[in-house]
Amino acid sequence: MAGRSSRKKLIMKKITFGILPVIAGVLLSGCASHHEEMVMTTTQPVTTTTTRTTRTVTVNQAPPPARVEVETASPGPTQAWVQGYWMHSGDHWVWMPGHLEMRPREGATWVSGHWDKDPNSNNWIWTEGHWQ
Repeated sequence: MAGRSSRKKLIMKKITFGILPVIAGVLLSGCASHHEEMVMTTTQPVTTTTTRTTRTVTVNQAPPPARVEVETASPGPTQAWVQGYWMHSGDHWVWMPGHLEMRPREGATWVSGHWDKDPNSNNWIWTEGHWQ
């Protein structure tokens, strides 16, 4: 009688830890989230007369709202706070956190990058941040 009970327990363990996870995985694989296809268009970097490299990034989905960040105090006039922003990577948005950065020259100020809605389409266009 004891042998029959331990055999039943062994069979139940095999079912619970072997077969059920496989069945659950197969059934749940159909529950994957379906996202609208994202399109990103870029142009090759172009060097301008100011030696600044630019590229155009366009996506067809609005970026998430900007995150609220606590600005780190600058240790001196040679560094400035660069605000964080949403970057589009592959088919999802990635937050690039704000940070302190060395000013390229005395008195330079950072102009934050931003996403703008294209008035001629459903696309969003990235304007890169830069020093002024």
